[in-house]
Formats: sequence, C-alpha cells, structure tokens
Amino acid sequence: MKTTLEVRPIFHWTEQRIKGHFVLCFLSFLMMQTLEILLKEEGLSVNNIREALNSLTVTKISIKDETVYLKNKPETVANIIMRKLRMKPLANITSDKEFVL
Repeated sequence: MKTTLEVRPIFHWTEQRIKGHFVLCFLSFLMMQTLEILLKEEGLSVNNIREALNSLTVTKISIKDETVYLKNKPETVANIIMRKLRMKPLANITSDKEFVL
C-alpha cells in the first residue's frame, strides 16, 4: 500500500511538545489527503500539489515607514488549487495592514 505517511524520530522532550508535534503532523496529513481527493479529477499528484504550494511566495519590501508584500506569479497548478479551495487570490501588491499570516 502506497502512503505519504512516514514516521521518523522527533526531538521533543516534553509530553506537551510531543502531543503538539503529533497534532500538527496529523493535521498536515489530513490536509494533504483532502487536497489529493479534491484535486484527483484535475489529474494532479501529491508531488504536483506539494511543488505548487511550495512555489507560492511573497517578498516583503520596506521603504521608510511603509511595508508592502509583493507576490510572485503563481504556477497554473497553484491557481487550480486556490480555485478548488475557493480561496481569494492575494493582490499583486498588498499593504502591511492588509496582509495576514
């Protein structure tokens, strides 16, 4: 059976951090599985999805007292993903006040 779920050592020492790490990994796994199901009809593989999401970047530009964020041109696959998830695309230039992480 093929799977993207891999187990490897983690380097957290407290029970709270171990549980937190597990929750984040599990949520990430669920998100990837959901994306894979939603995008299966588009013919996209997990690697296509991962590469497209990794290509989404913004550049922070600060001049004097003003900060803006300039987005890169997303790949076609990234646009398909955002459309399927009903995400509003980020403007090409976004002010510091509008940009939310």
